[in-house]
Amino acid sequence: MHEQTQLAKLRRAVIARLAHFGAAPLLPRNSLNKAEHAALALKTHLTSAKGNPITTFAIPLVGANQVSDWAVIEETLERSLRALIAQSDPNWRAVICSQTRPDAITLDPRITHLPFDQNIDGHDKVAKLQSLAQHCLTDTAKPGFFMPLDGDDLLHRDFTTDLHAQPDKGLLVCAGYMVNAGTGHVAETQNRSLRALGQKPFWKFCGSCMALPVGGAPAAETAFFQALAEHEHRLYPYLAELAGFTLERSTAARALYVINHGENFESRRGRGGFKQRFIERFKVTDQEQLSQLTIDFPGSSALVSPRKADL
Repeated sequence: MHEQTQLAKLRRAVIARLAHFGAAPLLPRNSLNKAEHAALALKTHLTSAKGNPITTFAIPLVGANQVSDWAVIEETLERSLRALIAQSDPNWRAVICSQTRPDAITLDPRITHLPFDQNIDGHDKVAKLQSLAQHCLTDTAKPGFFMPLDGDDLLHRDFTTDLHAQPDKGLLVCAGYMVNAGTGHVAETQNRSLRALGQKPFWKFCGSCMALPVGGAPAAETAFFQALAEHEHRLYPYLAELAGFTLERSTAARALYVINHGENFESRRGRGGFKQRFIERFKVTDQEQLSQLTIDFPGSSALVSPRKADL
């Protein structure tokens, strides 16, 4: 099961505009894909994450039979989970879906394992995300927020605190960091501006980029996130806003994307070179900023160091 192809920008703009003015029903049904239908269906059920919200992190983990070194997967997963354990707001849970039960599952009682036994030829991340949506949003639903999270990415220690402070909004990570694990070099990602024409927001690089409020309509929410999983993360903002979510677009770095650690999916597909070039172009060299980064993203100090960064 693979991601669907990208949707044309003009087409998205027209549909989003019609939906904004309540005219989406005028569109022929066969002109919308499954995710767009699911988004518009969810729009009639939206609620905010009121009360004492819990953020659910849905982590699709690659199978041991799909990698050359399972120890690397365990190491990167543990680093990501320790960043969750260090969150300043402890109201979260993480569900890991994989064929193999990782040892890191024992780090914290808020972390659980969802076994995956579907027989899928090739890439199974989409199917795992769909299983996670069913499990987390219907079978064991908890009102709060839902976020797909790759098992090798790190979140800022105040991520859940910031998220829970605005229960009516989702969060889209625009500012963040990318780290090349092979060199220790770090780049900051942000929205493009006249001062940085080559820049790109974090959500265009990484799928660990969006958290949305859930808990009001389990069936519609499950259908939406299952359909969302079939699309590349560059479409996340479009589909979320089509569903009626208001997105807070972060201007302070809130996520860290680790590349080139040896078992990235992009690397296994022979892609990702442009990300390494981006890091070199926008490399952070300020020592104070690098030091603060290792504080804000627990676990990142093993990746970023003066020795490794060759500063």
